[in-house]
Amino acid sequence: MVMITNYRIFKIIAILLGAVIFVWLIYDFIKGHEKANNTYTEANNLFLKKEYDTALKLYKKVSLDEPENLYALEGQARSLTRLKNYNEAESIFKQILKKDNYFLPALTNIAILYDTIGRYEKAIFYYRKAILQDDIVNNRMSWINRFLKNIHFKPSNIEERLNYLEKQLSLKKDERILNNKKLDKQQQDYQM
Repeated sequence: MVMITNYRIFKIIAILLGAVIFVWLIYDFIKGHEKANNTYTEANNLFLKKEYDTALKLYKKVSLDEPENLYALEGQARSLTRLKNYNEAESIFKQILKKDNYFLPALTNIAILYDTIGRYEKAIFYYRKAILQDDIVNNRMSWINRFLKNIHFKPSNIEERLNYLEKQLSLKKDERILNNKKLDKQQQDYQM
């Protein structure tokens, strides 16, 4: 009899805890959804559609409204990189890294910037720093994301690009192939 009573008590406690957790999850989702900046989300969507000028304007708008939003600043820098305004992009990436030296999107994308403009030693430095910061940068884009973004190839990950650059830089100058314009254009930016 005591064992059956204890079982019922544990069962009731488990159901109550489950209900509390469920209600908390719903509350957290609603609060999080309210906090989401629609302008930032729209800027990201435009960036993915390669509408970099418009995305840049929206990222700047978010930065004016939320000056401490590093993701909006990083979005500006990514947009500027795609618009080939490399000096301004580099300046913004450095500004972000001054505020947070371990901000993974900035670490990774400044490496991509340096890789794009042919400053391979700096690219290697930031690729290494990003990999040391978090191994998640080595995860490839999932097949579902490639499908949704209409990407027909498996983009290389950061570590593969780092290894490739190091291998090429170890060769004689006339034997190096450090970039492939066609493939480099298809390579996606790193996003969290």
